[in-house]
Amino acid sequence: MDISILTRMAGDIERNLPVHEETYLRISEHLVKFWTPKMRSDFYKHVTSNREDFSETLNKVVDELRAKANA
Repeated sequence: MDISILTRMAGDIERNLPVHEETYLRISEHLVKFWTPKMRSDFYKHVTSNREDFSETLNKVVDELRAKANA
């Protein structure tokens, strides 16, 4: 899937969740539940290569996804 679509989808999820201290956990749970492993991997690679272009929350999301994958 095109990375711009994945980026837009992740941004939409972030905008539509109420802001909480652990919003990043809810987003990462959503991505695990509804995105394929390839989608998550592509998103992870893109965000980690361009961290400054993404919010603190989405940076935490990719860190959480990697931690879960390595657990």
